[in-house]
Amino acid sequence: MSNILEWGLQPERDGLPEFTPPPPGARFPAEEMSLYWSGDRKIVVNRHPTDEMHIADFSAILGYESVLCQASPAEQPGYSICTDLASDERALAQLVEQLDDSPTDGPVTVEAFGATPEYARLVASIRQRSKRPVIDLMTQEENLGFTSSLDSKVQAREYFQAAQPQCAALRLTRALTLRNGPDLLNQVKDALKTLGPVIVKTEFGAGGNAMAIIERTRGLRKTLSRILPAGYGGELLVEEFLGSGKKALSVSYTGTVQDDGKTFTLSAGRHFLYADKFFLGSCLGIGSVPDDCATKIRSAGEAVGQVSASFGYRGPLNIDFIYRESDGALFPLEINPRRALGGTLADMCISLFGQGYEKAVSAVAHHSVPVHQDITTYAELRDCLLRKGWFGKETKGLVVLPYMVTTLAPKSVIGLVVLGTDGTSGEEALGEITGYLSGRHRK
Repeated sequence: MSNILEWGLQPERDGLPEFTPPPPGARFPAEEMSLYWSGDRKIVVNRHPTDEMHIADFSAILGYESVLCQASPAEQPGYSICTDLASDERALAQLVEQLDDSPTDGPVTVEAFGATPEYARLVASIRQRSKRPVIDLMTQEENLGFTSSLDSKVQAREYFQAAQPQCAALRLTRALTLRNGPDLLNQVKDALKTLGPVIVKTEFGAGGNAMAIIERTRGLRKTLSRILPAGYGGELLVEEFLGSGKKALSVSYTGTVQDDGKTFTLSAGRHFLYADKFFLGSCLGIGSVPDDCATKIRSAGEAVGQVSASFGYRGPLNIDFIYRESDGALFPLEINPRRALGGTLADMCISLFGQGYEKAVSAVAHHSVPVHQDITTYAELRDCLLRKGWFGKETKGLVVLPYMVTTLAPKSVIGLVVLGTDGTSGEEALGEITGYLSGRHRK
């Protein structure tokens, strides 16, 4: 269930810019990533129909044999895809029939971008109607409060603290918790004196939004006003800023807390950031992080996953860290109890190369690759890449796959994955392909 917009519009994330609803009838581009989750043999439900050529291409490239994509039954889809589906008895019955008629034996599993009350109610409806056992891979409705606490920048620190005994490399940043109010400005100034440069974060946010790096008091009032939604009365985390670049790598863990409570690791990789905070993409595999760093990321992620599982959390787990090269310390920053681009990239790598892909491929995914304004459809994008042999497995040593394309016409950007399979750097190849697509090298 591609319920990313439904998840993003839950009350605790209300007003965040990265989840601003599109106009009625318009698409929310990141929903397309559901096509790549969890490999083959699946039914993918999105709010809007998916380009048939795109489906055929990614199925051929990734070796999928049984993937069915269908859209919301609503004539004008709402922001909650699960509500739309649950309220249409005919569409729900058709989906259950498709699940029951699957050629494979045994139970069916259901999963989503993130656990929501609407999703939990939909799964209950599917379970009531299906002839087959239905395994929900997400957090049960009675434990959704813990999902919200994981997502909180403030409360996540308690999970990190509980995981520390299981991972020697884990350290906690020095931090203060404040609440928005008339004394906030002075409190942040005091924090600067105590902690040095800081990052101020609202309790909920994603992608580097609703946060600011503050190194001096000049312009502080204006900076804080930019990151606080109107009427915000929640808590803020004021955390020491550890720096950026090679000395302080922005890295991440992606995995899944499975229905048996065990944590399955998908990836340990590095973030692409703009202005030291805005998330642009992920880099996995060969050369993405120092070898000792990857081991520590996996250990820390699994430790946090174990703690999360003890409170009933199930589903995707994405944890951001800062890795300090000078002493090998790993500082956890936040938990995202939802699907992440790094996990989606890992799913693609596993489909192509199996477990252990980290030693075989240099993988990169970027969600804001600019394209020339003349390229407005998927077919035109495909042709443009094919002319250079940069599509699918056309070029020896590279796999190139556009994974997010509904932003083509309105914004002239796409989401693009590049995999180097013969020692080629995926990151370097991405730079060359980006230059070509934006028009500098198309002639």
